[in-house]
Amino acid sequence: MKNRFNNVGNEIAQNKLIYFLLFLVLFFSAFFRLYHLNTLLGFWYDQGRDALVIWDLIHYGKFFLIGPVTGIEGIFLGPFYYYLLSPFYFLGGGDPVWAAVGLCLIAVAAVFLIFYLGKKIWGYPVGLLAAFLYGFSYQQVTFSRWLANPNPLPLFALLAILCLYKFIESHNSKYIILNSFLVGLCLQLEAASAIFFIPSIFIILIWQRKRISNLRVVLAALLAFLITLLPQIIFNFRHEGILLAAFKKFLIEEKSFGVSFVQVLRQRLLTYFDVFSGQLFPSQFEGRIVTVASFSALAFVYRNKTFSKAGKMLAIWLFVPLVGYIFYRGNHGYVWDYYFIGVIPAFILLLSVGLYFLAKSYLIGKIMVCFFLLVFGAVNIRFLNNYFQAGMGISLHAQKRAIDWIYKDAGSNDFNVDIYVPPQIFYSYTYLFRWYGKGKYGREPETKLVKNLYTLYEPDGEHPQLLTAWLARQDTIGRITKEEYSWGGVSVQKRERIKYE
Repeated sequence: MKNRFNNVGNEIAQNKLIYFLLFLVLFFSAFFRLYHLNTLLGFWYDQGRDALVIWDLIHYGKFFLIGPVTGIEGIFLGPFYYYLLSPFYFLGGGDPVWAAVGLCLIAVAAVFLIFYLGKKIWGYPVGLLAAFLYGFSYQQVTFSRWLANPNPLPLFALLAILCLYKFIESHNSKYIILNSFLVGLCLQLEAASAIFFIPSIFIILIWQRKRISNLRVVLAALLAFLITLLPQIIFNFRHEGILLAAFKKFLIEEKSFGVSFVQVLRQRLLTYFDVFSGQLFPSQFEGRIVTVASFSALAFVYRNKTFSKAGKMLAIWLFVPLVGYIFYRGNHGYVWDYYFIGVIPAFILLLSVGLYFLAKSYLIGKIMVCFFLLVFGAVNIRFLNNYFQAGMGISLHAQKRAIDWIYKDAGSNDFNVDIYVPPQIFYSYTYLFRWYGKGKYGREPETKLVKNLYTLYEPDGEHPQLLTAWLARQDTIGRITKEEYSWGGVSVQKRERIKYE
């Protein structure tokens, strides 16, 4: 271990400029992800649901075998995400900001890992380019600030890719076993993305089959993968096969994969364009078409240098899911941008290779790459600045201010709260009154009906008539004694109850 630390120290000493630039990239990557996180963090339905489960784990020892529900009816992820967040919630005393900070630090670790992979495969410049593009991307920064289960996926996907690279380079079969375990964890973070890691790995292992020492390695890898599925398997048996039945319905009865290739191809290609060009330039920027054309040209011109053994591995990791989604029909045919989060690092690495060889080959290439990097940095920092100014929807800070007002206005009097949050259950406020309200003011709203009633609601842009109808119903329950107060989109009315049924 001492020799390893000495080797790392020597490497840094011999490449001081590279590691100084890496430090700057990591520093600003962390800054962008953590800046004003406490005031801009979104805490909505999913976040409240997850926090309530973790609260019960920490305070009542209620362990669980499944995690968040997927977009597919009846299918749940594994519990890894909840257990991953639990230490952060525990250390923060239940504060969601601590959990979000933990996820942001995991995202910064992914920035370092993409540097490490680029360095190991192609050298320091490629690693540094990839870390810069990934760490400063507006899309990646805002995604890293999302308190949701797909957030940690890039790190674990990169670890899985690293294991494949180590296997290809060293022929050590233990990396296949570790890769299988990591892919199992990825499936517990975002199944719609990680499910396509499996055929990618299958193709890579067939390609590298001569390096697999024996059948026992394959069996051990399968066992490592199955271990990650044990909680869901146990849950399935305890609940009369509910998960297996839902998966069967999704896969067979609903025909979630089909061959209507032409019908879907155009739609998917537009999605791919938006997703991958958006990693470099946000959707409002006109230079995205040039970016995609440039990436394609670089991949072709420098194909021999780009697609080494490791380059081919990354290309398989990137393109197999893109082919798979063309045939995907599940979840009503929706393919969301975060489904691609596990393959974005491969895209960034391959793009960085092309940029490096372009800069290395010609003087004009150096000028073009420098211009691209300057434009990339300027555009993404401008969009990040706009985001820091405006935020993104209802924030935890606004929710807490509304709750503070209710408690301070109620004083020592008992009170009820009626809540309207579109379009789903108000898990976020259930958790916030339990953690923040009770923690700061010593009590939660009364469950029995009392005189003081506070009507708390958020705007419903898609179905305003539902909010209007809800408020009209509230008028039959209590009369307004204090007019509406609003904090960042969260509105509160104080009422005196006239109906106790």
